[in-house]
Amino acid sequence: MKNYKFRSQLVLSAFLLLSACASNTPPTANQATAKPELTFVDLKSFDRELTAALAEPLTKVEVAFFDKVTPSALPDRLQHWMVSVEAGGGSVKVLPPKPSVTPKNPFLIISLVTSLWSASDMFKSVSDQTHYKSAHAFDAEIVLKIDGNGDSVVDRVIFIKKSKS
Repeated sequence: MKNYKFRSQLVLSAFLLLSACASNTPPTANQATAKPELTFVDLKSFDRELTAALAEPLTKVEVAFFDKVTPSALPDRLQHWMVSVEAGGGSVKVLPPKPSVTPKNPFLIISLVTSLWSASDMFKSVSDQTHYKSAHAFDAEIVLKIDGNGDSVVDRVIFIKKSKS
């Protein structure tokens, strides 16, 4: 009987010790889980999520959009990431919509490219912020599509891990 009591106390002690080690605290706001597919929201939380995803050993990370985003009005937050890709030696390509429908205004694609390269002030601010450096190991593709009105809009942005040469 004494041996049984000793074993039950030992098992109970081990259980209490192990349960004391478990953490029930949720992740803090600074911790973000890495996902290969994100949806763009113009908030700092998007930057944290994209930084976490680009830091993981993923070959590509896709960013979709809730809202209609035209190529000529790419949000500043996303332009910072494009500038960071280029600052790391990567390339930013604009992939036009599939040729089944002709866009109303093909100059929208040209305006997107122009806005990306006229971002010298943005480059200075990006170089000061460390979270953008995670994009240095990637190339980016801005994929366009034609919406229901026949306008060219950004479908998604894909960050693709650069191959090691």
